[in-house]
Amino acid sequence: MTLPRWLLWLLAALLFLVLVAGQSWATYRLFTSRFPGGNDFYSRWANGCALIWTGENPYSDAVTLQTQIGMYGRPARPGEDLAAYSYPLYALFFFWPLCFIHTYPLVQAVWMTLMLYALLAGVVLTARVARWRPPAWLWGVTLVWAAFNYPHARALILGQMATLVFLALAAGLWALDRRWDDLAGALLAVTTIKPQMSFLLVPWVLWWAAWRKRWGVWRGFGLTMVLLVGGSFLLVPTWVGDFLQGVRNYDVVAATDYHSLTWIVVRYFLGLGPVVETVGVAAFALYGLAEAWRGRRAGWGGFLWTTGLVLVLTHFIAPRTATTHYTMLLPPLFAWFAGLEDRLGHRAGPVAAGIEATLLVGQWVIFLATIEGNYETAPVYLPFPVMMLIVQVASRRQVWREGEER
Repeated sequence: MTLPRWLLWLLAALLFLVLVAGQSWATYRLFTSRFPGGNDFYSRWANGCALIWTGENPYSDAVTLQTQIGMYGRPARPGEDLAAYSYPLYALFFFWPLCFIHTYPLVQAVWMTLMLYALLAGVVLTARVARWRPPAWLWGVTLVWAAFNYPHARALILGQMATLVFLALAAGLWALDRRWDDLAGALLAVTTIKPQMSFLLVPWVLWWAAWRKRWGVWRGFGLTMVLLVGGSFLLVPTWVGDFLQGVRNYDVVAATDYHSLTWIVVRYFLGLGPVVETVGVAAFALYGLAEAWRGRRAGWGGFLWTTGLVLVLTHFIAPRTATTHYTMLLPPLFAWFAGLEDRLGHRAGPVAAGIEATLLVGQWVIFLATIEGNYETAPVYLPFPVMMLIVQVASRRQVWREGEER
């Protein structure tokens, strides 16, 4: 007897819930209850949930102080993360059920489990978007690599919401590829929960969609933003001003000196001044604008290449970036692997596995060799995005020569 489709989906959902519950409990017993951490998510959870627990503004100094005490057992000292909310208020909409669990190590375990599956789902969707079809053995290698690669693993351990943004990005591109434009626009709106990751992506996708007359992307994006922003105003009418003040204070909030990759290269490694940094950022911005103009009418191949370039350039232009954001680099990486398949055939699999192994080992070695206390240092920021920038520039002519459609 064949079961109805809705029943199959229901059974799959129940199985997933059981899996998540079991894995979360195991993670709690074996890891989070013994090794407290996940401070990045704790700041969002404790501050954001104050709105549900006591009705207080998540951005307020009083709430932030309580979060500092929960994190450190005391107020934060100069140079420490101030544990402020630092996100658009509507980020709370994506984790509010966890506010009903008051034991943070258990919350951390559930969030880590969900973000692991978000990461793996994003990897699968990204491969589909990039038309990369690895053999079964390479699929297994890639999924394991994705979980343990330094930026991804760091994001999981810290509880970074960057992983959720990556899933929204991957699912949005997948929906765009299938011409589910309203859904693609809605998912694009979700990426704005971390604006520093999507502030170039959003205008680029909307620009391309307008030239292609795919107005459903605009409709889905606009309606979702109205719901997210409008719902936030109903909860905290002052949230935009509070959020912008937090952005202005971010140098203190983040407790780190690193900004864009351009800043790291120019100011940290070369010891040059802000004028050179500004020129560098402007040069990257102009390059991105030129390619966005060229790609305005592109088919899927050209669009995907330009999207990959935009995702790479984000790290060189953004006022601040983080290694935990490097899941954004998977679309151009997998598009590169797809191109290797076209040129190398069956030999592309070992080459892709070798690249993944080099990234896995290399980034962890750099991190462990340069770590200062509990903090990563500048050298670990550069290898992956610099490699992908070189790949994007080198592959440009080939992509456009082969035509807009892959």
